[in-house]
Amino acid sequence: MDFDNIVNLTSHAMILCLLVSLPVVLVSAVVGLLVSFVQAITSLQDQAISQGAKLIAVVITLLISAPWGASLVLGFARQALAAALQ
Repeated sequence: MDFDNIVNLTSHAMILCLLVSLPVVLVSAVVGLLVSFVQAITSLQDQAISQGAKLIAVVITLLISAPWGASLVLGFARQALAAALQ
C-alpha cells in the first residue's frame, strides 16, 4: 500500500463520515429550529419539548437511513481491505 493509496482512502473515509452523518444532523437542526420557532410563538420555554422532539426525529431518521449508511460503510470497508491486500 503506497502513500497515494493511503491518502485516497483517508479522504474517502472522511467524506464517508460526512455523508453518513448528514441526514441525522440536518434533521436535528431543522427540527430544533422549527420547535424553537413554535416555542417562541407560544411562549413555551421548556427545553424538554425541544429535546424530545429532536430525539424522536433523530431516531426515525436513523431507522430510515441506517441501511443506506451501512451499505456505504460496508462498500468502503471492502475497498479498503482490497487495497490492503494488493
